[in-house]
Order: sequence, then structure tokens, then C-alpha cells
Amino acid sequence: MKEKTRFMNYLGGNNIIFTLLLLIMIGILIYIYNAIAFIFEPLQVIFSTLIAPLILAFILYYLLNPIVDWLERYKIKRIWGVTFLFVAIIGILVGLVALAFPPIQDQVTSLVNNFPSYVDTIGTTVLGWVEGTPLENSASDLVEWLNGWVSNIPSVVVDYFDTAVNGLTNIFSTVSNVVVVIVTFPIIAFFLLKDDEKFFSYVIKIISPKFRKDIKNIFATINDQVGSYIKGQLMISLSLGIMMFIGFTIIGLEYAGVLAIVATFTSIIPYVGAALAMIPAIIIALTTSWVMVLKLLIVWAVVQFIDGNLVEPNIMGKNLNVHPLTIIIVLLVLGDLLGFVGLVLGVPIYAISRVIATFVFRKFKQRYNKYYGDEAGNYENTVFTPENYQEKK
Repeated sequence: MKEKTRFMNYLGGNNIIFTLLLLIMIGILIYIYNAIAFIFEPLQVIFSTLIAPLILAFILYYLLNPIVDWLERYKIKRIWGVTFLFVAIIGILVGLVALAFPPIQDQVTSLVNNFPSYVDTIGTTVLGWVEGTPLENSASDLVEWLNGWVSNIPSVVVDYFDTAVNGLTNIFSTVSNVVVVIVTFPIIAFFLLKDDEKFFSYVIKIISPKFRKDIKNIFATINDQVGSYIKGQLMISLSLGIMMFIGFTIIGLEYAGVLAIVATFTSIIPYVGAALAMIPAIIIALTTSWVMVLKLLIVWAVVQFIDGNLVEPNIMGKNLNVHPLTIIIVLLVLGDLLGFVGLVLGVPIYAISRVIATFVFRKFKQRYNKYYGDEAGNYENTVFTPENYQEKK
């Protein structure tokens, strides 16, 4: 009887009954929701409208908050620090667009115009490789399909615009949604940066005092993990883009600016992004010469070496501490579930989930030590704080 009582206390005592009833009620509510989901469509519209600017606002918050905190240490009021940062960012963006847009536009136009000839050149090269081999027919079919696909691009564009004209409402809706996101997310980020302590203090006050310490620790750990990852990954992506641009320019690869921009954006996806960025670069190099392909591979190897041994360890450090294989699995799963959003936000989602799972497991260890530790031995590392989150023992 004593053992039974101890086991029930370990599970939560009478609270376990309340928990089970609560889970049953949640299940019933989910069932009812599925039956009358149409009633909640306005809420779904509101959520889908807010989610994009909120995500972008939090990303901008994580990027700029350390700078605002640094300015505060020099007696600059938070409101003035945030305002100065936004004015500086707008000025830098306007300057970059004014300087970089004309050459980038020329490169994009040239690439679009020359793309069919690139495909034709690569097709001829491939056919030359496999001529007289069993793969000749398959390669010929592939080249024919590629040429047909390229030749159909103009008609596809025309069809797209015909459809667009017939569905102007959808076009205007899409454009207006993009404009709303672009306009609102900096405003949300501005007020997050200006009043972050007030905002998070208000959220904490909603929670029962009994759980505030745990919630603060969870939020602080998530903030540390996700914030470090976002800042680190964006800085790594930018550094990769700059190094790629320098390397492409040195070897004389065409469209160095466009390819470097592609590399910057694709590198936001860990591990996979850098490889994706090489695909268009290799296609263009193949149309030049094998020597250019060799130069390109050397540039890629040097950039990856510098990134893996110098840039990433110093920027990212060991704060996130996620094995590369885990990251690849997360990207495969969430990429399949959420598409491109899953590829970009997969690691932060995993980091948040791991923080919550670690908190729950350490609470389990605390209860186990309380009711069974005297006989079976105690679990180690049962305290959950941002400082000891990464501890393994």
C-alpha cells in the first residue's frame, strides 16, 4: 500500500485525476472544433495575417537588441537608440540599393536572356560525353525535354499574365498582403525593441506566481538559444555571400553579384543551403570551360574551409550544440511538413522544442529523486536554468 501511495504521489497524487480529466476535455474541444471549424475562419485569417510580420519582427528584434542594449550602457535612452538604429538601417539600405541595383539588374537581365543558350551548351556537352554509350538515348531525351521546357518559358509567362489579368483581385490581395507585412513588421520590431521589458513583464504577470520562475527560465533559455542561432546564421550567410562574391570575382565567373546574392539567401538553410547555391554557379561555369569549373570548386572548398574553421566557430560557438546529423533530419522532416518555411525555421523550432522537452524531463527527474531517490539513487542535473541548460551530467 505504501509503494502504491508513493507511486501515486510520484505521478502527482490527486492531481493526476484532474490532469486526465483536463486532457479528456481538451480532446473533446478538439473534436468539437473540427466539427464547427468554419466558425473560426475569421480567427484563422487574423492568425495567418499576423504570423509573418510577427516572425520577421522577432528576427529583427534578436538582431538589433544587443546593439540597443550596448547603446544603453553608454547612457543613450532606449527610444533614441532604437530610432538611431532604424534611421541608420534605412540609410544603409537606400545606399546599397542605389549602388548595387543597376549592376545587379544588368546581370539578372543578361542571365535571363542567355539562359536558353546555356542550357543548349550544357546539352551539347552532355551528349558529347555519352555519345556511343548506352546512355545516349536517355541523354538525348533529357536534352530535348530541357530545350522544350526553355522554349515554353515565354508562353508560360504569357499564360501567367493572362491568368493574372483575369484574377486581378487575387493579385491585388497578394500584393497588399506583402505590402502590409513589409510595412508592419518594422513597426512591431520598433515597439518590441523600445518596450521589450514592459512587454515580457506583462506576459509574466498573466501567469500564476507559482509557475513564474519556471516560465522565466524557459523564456530566457529559448531567448538565448533562438536569438543566438538567428543572429549567428544570418551573419554566417552574409559572410558566405561576401566570400563567394570575392571568390567569383577573382576567378572571373560571370554574374558574380547575382550568384553571391543567391548564396547569401540559400545559406540561411544550414548545410544544405551552401550546396544549393553552387548549382547555378556550376551551370554557368560549365558553359565557360572545365578550367572555370575547377576554379569554382577551389573557391567553394576554400570558402567552406574558412566558414567551418574560422567563421562559424567564432560566430555560432557551441551555444546551440546541435549535431549536424540532427539538423539534417530536422530539415528533412520539417521541410516535408512545412515546405520552405520548415527549411528556414526548422532549427529554431527544434531548439524551442528541445528546451521545453529538457525542462519537462528535469522536472520528471526531480519528482523521481523525491519519491524514489532514497532507494534507487538520484538523477543528476535536475535544475533547469539558462546557465546549466547545456550541461550533460
